[in-house]
Amino acid sequence: MFTLNTPMPPSADFVFQALANSEFADCYVLSKEVKEAFRSGDFEELIVAEKHDATLSITIAEDKMSATAILTTAYGGELMSVSTALELVNDAKITRGFKEALLESLLGKQFESPPGKEISAVIAKGQLPLAGKNGYLEKNVQTLADRVRQPKRREDGSVDMRDFGALASVKPGDTLITHHFATLGRDGFNVIGEVLKAKPGDEVKLIAGEGTELSGADDKYLIASISGVPVDDKYGMRVDDVFTIPNVDVKSGHIDFDGSVIITESIEPGMKVTAKGDITVFGSVESAELNATGSIEIKEGCLGHTKDDDELSNKIICDGNLTISYAQYTYLSGNQVKIKSQASHCHIKAKNELMIGNPEKGDGKLIGGKVLDAKTMICGEVGTEKGAHTQIHLGHAAVLLKQRTDDIFEQVRLCNQQLEALESEFDRALTIEDADKQQNLLIEISDKQNLNEQLIELLPNKAAKLERAIHMLRDYCYLEVQKALHSNVELRIFNKVLKTARSYPPLTARIEKNKVELEFKTT
Repeated sequence: MFTLNTPMPPSADFVFQALANSEFADCYVLSKEVKEAFRSGDFEELIVAEKHDATLSITIAEDKMSATAILTTAYGGELMSVSTALELVNDAKITRGFKEALLESLLGKQFESPPGKEISAVIAKGQLPLAGKNGYLEKNVQTLADRVRQPKRREDGSVDMRDFGALASVKPGDTLITHHFATLGRDGFNVIGEVLKAKPGDEVKLIAGEGTELSGADDKYLIASISGVPVDDKYGMRVDDVFTIPNVDVKSGHIDFDGSVIITESIEPGMKVTAKGDITVFGSVESAELNATGSIEIKEGCLGHTKDDDELSNKIICDGNLTISYAQYTYLSGNQVKIKSQASHCHIKAKNELMIGNPEKGDGKLIGGKVLDAKTMICGEVGTEKGAHTQIHLGHAAVLLKQRTDDIFEQVRLCNQQLEALESEFDRALTIEDADKQQNLLIEISDKQNLNEQLIELLPNKAAKLERAIHMLRDYCYLEVQKALHSNVELRIFNKVLKTARSYPPLTARIEKNKVELEFKTT
């Protein structure tokens, strides 16, 4: 700072002008104090300006992911040096993400900025964690399902829905799947050095199916161990020997095959096809029997007729999913049963879902026949305007579970009854004079008592689990009708029955308040 002595300047403005033209032009001018002194005129010595050194403050963001330096340039005082600034950074406990070049760039602006200018710059940045990538399985070969979805094109550009070319095949040692493992990700950090843990990616399973084996470091590859056709499996692939034939008829005889079967045309009446894999039929099936451990797909229709005792001549059964175009007088059974257009006078059993028609169009029809079991059923139109008798039983599996539950409680009753009888036998055994005979009999009675007591302890828990399964299954069951539910339809959900006497608009039926309730759709 400096003082201004005699001679007395004429005004405050004169002082300010003098300062601006002096070597103290960069100092901090005490404008308010100078003006006040000249107004009062009461001063002998007047301090008109001060030297202020440059200052630097460090601010850390609330999330600790960045640090900002705020520089206030000097008023005629000392510049902020790099060494002093680095000490301030160190005092702020910034340990990671700091860029000294950014700090130096900020300090360099002191030479081109006016006195007292406040300049800020981010000098440190944290790094967010990078989540790991999920593991995935890369197919190295084309499976049977992939091939069936790609019909062969003719030279004129049209598609031949029956010609799928040569089947994909593999030989021992061929790589089927490459397992790309999940990554751990990259940890992040904030500017004060705290580690931000990364979330690792989710891993996928790769399990060797039949006809395959794992190979490579950490079982990275799934390879074929036999020659055949690769088929998608839940956790990878299996390799099946596939049997392909144009027609199944009296010339071919019945087919019983350990792998998958492809019939490129049709199956004639009276024939049987059994496969431990999948069955694919590109034509129709008439009065035949198909049984597959895998899935069944029939591109065209299934036609049968009634036999004695309400039995149907056409039977299509699989453990996997069943997909057909249409069916008439046919017994159909699968995990999920999908009928693309119409089922007429059929007997249908689905472990899970039964779908007739396209749900988006509501064009499927169920005419007469019986739905023996399904958890859920979606259909466009059920029954006919003339009242064809149609039976639908949803949740029949729950009825069977209820029978098992009743059997368990009956078993508990019999165990208690047996224990009472054993008590009497125990008392009679104590009256036997032959010590050895008595001892052997008492041991035999004790073993029977222990067995019955164990059953009495275990059976109620088993019954409770079945009861929970029954309630879950019952609550999940429903019928969705997208166009019309006609008269003379007997709808049974679990053990509750509704018989229709007229036609209804689109609706959903399920058990509510211990009875079958209809909820009509609103548009």
